Amino acid sequence: MVIGSNGGKGHFRLLVATVFAVLLAAGTSIPASAQGAGASKKVTGTAAASGQVLTAANQAGRKKGQQQQNKKPPARRRTSGKKNQAASILDETAKLPWPENVVKLAGAGAVMVMDNHAGKNEPKELYSLNPDKMYVPASILKLVTAAASMDILGADYRFQTDFALDDEGGLWVKGYGDPFLVSEELCRAVDALVGLGLRKIGNIHLDTSYFEPGLVLDGTTHTVNPYDAFNGALGVNFNTVNFLIDKQGRVVESNACTPVTSITADLAEKNKPKKKSMRAGEYRLNISESPQMAEEQSGLHIRGLLEKAGVEVTGEVVLGGVLPDDATPLYSHVNSRSLEQMLVDLLEHSNNFMTNQLFLIMGAEAYGAPATVEKGRMAVLDYLDRQGLSKLVLVEGSGLSRNNFISARQMLEVLTVFEPNRFLTRTSKDGSVFYKTGTMIDIQTLVGYITRPDRPDEPLSFVILLNGAYAPGTREKILDVLKAHFVDEPAAGTGKS
Repeated sequence: MVIGSNGGKGHFRLLVATVFAVLLAAGTSIPASAQGAGASKKVTGTAAASGQVLTAANQAGRKKGQQQQNKKPPARRRTSGKKNQAASILDETAKLPWPENVVKLAGAGAVMVMDNHAGKNEPKELYSLNPDKMYVPASILKLVTAAASMDILGADYRFQTDFALDDEGGLWVKGYGDPFLVSEELCRAVDALVGLGLRKIGNIHLDTSYFEPGLVLDGTTHTVNPYDAFNGALGVNFNTVNFLIDKQGRVVESNACTPVTSITADLAEKNKPKKKSMRAGEYRLNISESPQMAEEQSGLHIRGLLEKAGVEVTGEVVLGGVLPDDATPLYSHVNSRSLEQMLVDLLEHSNNFMTNQLFLIMGAEAYGAPATVEKGRMAVLDYLDRQGLSKLVLVEGSGLSRNNFISARQMLEVLTVFEPNRFLTRTSKDGSVFYKTGTMIDIQTLVGYITRPDRPDEPLSFVILLNGAYAPGTREKILDVLKAHFVDEPAAGTGKS
């Protein structure tokens, strides 16, 4: 059985957005001062801004503790030989008698298997190796944040972004941390504003006060890699820019809803390979300089869409303000995706930005704005406490930090609570395993549920935590052994080991 990893490079993959639901356009009429001559230009976008993530060839500066650098590979024959040798060793180890095979493969790692559906006189804990030792979880931590968000926010929760006008004709945009505020959503918001009669505005004011200003979460390392993006109350396209390089080497928009801003053009220029032009194609880069630049890019993106739609913008993008109490509400854009729908993409593509947006929003919902890391941490730990679960060492919600720690037993407790939502996770090619991976340098983790053919609604839960130098594919080989022993060819009387 082969299971692909979405823990490492999977951090980069973001789903092409599907067709969105019809906007619920509700708002007040536009004051005369904001109306101008000329018909509005309708903006339609056929490709999602979330698109597929293609990174620039020269993305460098990745630090240890994040994804590995792209290095020039050694000769093909030599690389292939090493891979084949490592795979052969894993195969031979897996053939050892049970449970020697697991012990040999896992080494100092942790492995547990639990049957939460065992009968009264049957053991629940089927296998246990180093169950209480603490490990860096990497992206499997996203299951903890996902479980907490379903409880605190609710599966049907919808994120919103508010638009209002002040007495001077300035447009205010107030963000509440929408994790999936992609270009298509903003296109629909602009269409709604134009439909309400908006034709002319002054400044574009961004109210990001729902989050603490200048947030930089632990594990963020200021690279241009999309997985490394800053969080914020108004983050468009996951606080990244995406663009096309055409055959003439020009930076052009990737779709009708994603205008090329001055920041987009500047990032493209700064990150092109030295002594040669960037190859034609689509690129996505993280806005890595500062959280403030990421906010400015959101404002410039909104400005570009308004101008394409025929709205005259006479002012500038202004950061750091708070929506005036006497501003005239125009429109509240409600994201077309529910939290539950977002979690499918979040877990499928191991999206750090989306996860930590939820982490921060939960803190603000539980303890009031502004959202802070400490409030998010408290909200998740309070959730675990309400569920009767152990409190892990938590510093952010995505697993990007190496200062998060969890034990196999603690992770199994989370899996027990999350089991009804296991269908939100990835599935193996044969459909027998629901899973989440975590991958960083010297970290391989894999957790989830093994489906029993005779009892499909009563899966086994498993946890594999490996910290250290392991051969690639070790976690998958351990899962193969577990699946063979407990499901495919179950041994009689398998109990706690």
